[in-house]
Amino acid sequence: MDLPGFLVFSLNSRFVLRWVCGGLAIFIPVANFLSLGYLAKASQLFGLGDIGLPTWDNKGKLWRTGARLFYVIILYEALPSFLFSCGFFLASFGNAVTSFLGGFLKILAALAFVGCSFFIPFAFCAFAERNEVKAAFELERIAAAVSKVLVRYTLGIVVSGACMYVAYKVHRIPYLAGFVLSSLITYYVLLVATYYFTQLFRKTALALRA
Repeated sequence: MDLPGFLVFSLNSRFVLRWVCGGLAIFIPVANFLSLGYLAKASQLFGLGDIGLPTWDNKGKLWRTGARLFYVIILYEALPSFLFSCGFFLASFGNAVTSFLGGFLKILAALAFVGCSFFIPFAFCAFAERNEVKAAFELERIAAAVSKVLVRYTLGIVVSGACMYVAYKVHRIPYLAGFVLSSLITYYVLLVATYYFTQLFRKTALALRA
């Protein structure tokens, strides 16, 4: 199934409630581990070439998978977070030298954030494929896979990022409606991105084994 076909399928009334449930919890701390676990389960299903969306069976396993996936994301963003914290700390002293060093570290933090975040989609796919944290840090394999589909991979990140930005802006709608709509759109973008990057990863994984 291609991406347009998946969009039509995922918005079918028979399946739409499956991802809506995840969307309602995506911004709720701890509960959002279920949402992340569902994305990992969906990636496993997509990786097998199956058509469909997974059910919410075995919520305990989904939650544990989501918690480990969250841990993977935290580790990927550890370096930029550390650099930004150091930059903010130095800038708080207020003198010229520390302000310069603080600003420099913040720039490094931004570059590190872009660099580290760039590999997260395929790190996620590698994690979902084997359901192992260490698989997400096989950087040589992940980098090799990215290099095989660099243009489409980068395009996917740019489009996903733009859609996430639109979803973020939706939260400005007054009252609870904005929060709910932003949550649902954000999760749907993540679901579509999961399908897109899993299909790319599946193709590169087959090519790398050949």
